[in-house]
Amino acid sequence: MTMPAPPASTNGSTLVYDHTGAAVRHGRARINQIRMHYYTAGSGPALLLIHGTPKTSFYWYKIAPLLTPYFTIVAPDLRGFGYTDKPPASNGYDSRTNADDLAELMTQLGHEQFYVHGEDRGAEFAFAVAGLYRDRVLKLSFCEMLLSGVSLDKWSYFTPENTQAQYEQRGVWQWHIPFLWMPNVAEMLITGKEEEFWTFFMENECYNPIAIGREAIQEFVRSSKAPGGLRGILETYRATLVNGQVNTEIKQEPLTLPIMTVGAPEFFGPLVREEMLMVANNVQRSAVFEECGHSLALEAEVRLSDMLIDFMLGQNQTANSTQS
Repeated sequence: MTMPAPPASTNGSTLVYDHTGAAVRHGRARINQIRMHYYTAGSGPALLLIHGTPKTSFYWYKIAPLLTPYFTIVAPDLRGFGYTDKPPASNGYDSRTNADDLAELMTQLGHEQFYVHGEDRGAEFAFAVAGLYRDRVLKLSFCEMLLSGVSLDKWSYFTPENTQAQYEQRGVWQWHIPFLWMPNVAEMLITGKEEEFWTFFMENECYNPIAIGREAIQEFVRSSKAPGGLRGILETYRATLVNGQVNTEIKQEPLTLPIMTVGAPEFFGPLVREEMLMVANNVQRSAVFEECGHSLALEAEVRLSDMLIDFMLGQNQTANSTQS
């Protein structure tokens, strides 16, 4: 498979390209009292790509040209991120609100049914889309995340086991969840240090920190410094308890659609598959990408794209299959 070209910049904006070398098509949709920025490219069945924190839709720049020969990709900036509006917290940053945003975006773009891939917090939102819009999501790719109210919270506890977990490749202490939840404190400590904080935050999650290119870091930092940008990121963490309630509601009726999971040993590893087995009964593909960390689409874009294409468009695989 051909490797994607590096991103280019025009007038300070970093561009994303499809497999032909053409720039993706950007737009804005009016959804749930916000304007949501997104881009789309390619042809074929629709694949919704949902980024995590503190990232934006630019996160997919390496994997986009690997997917566009097979899919019409739709990559939005979530509410609070990138070029999408950053409304007051009272408007909601929880997974139900995000799921409603994303489902309405796909409706406006003419995609009644679609595939979904999410990483990090985007995977939790992807789970919510699949659980709340069961007749619309064809297959779910849930990667490098645990669910609020299921297992994620337990990894935020300050215990000897959690603080040592990352050195034993059995999970990672999620210290940042309560820190970023704290009203006013996170703003006070991060403002003016956005570049230092988010660069450390993202690189520390990687097996290969160089895989997150300078262009990507600059784009994510720029977004966090924009008006409302830091608040938008933090509100997704402050919605964690509400997300737990949404997930508890969804798991009362386990998901039945085909699901693929991917973890990385530098972060959640095999815990990702175990998480989906608690809330779904049709986990068809699972992988742990060796020599990889939390940012799969930047650290292992070829492996991830190959697996997505095979899972979404190929024949159903034997349950519980694994890859490395």
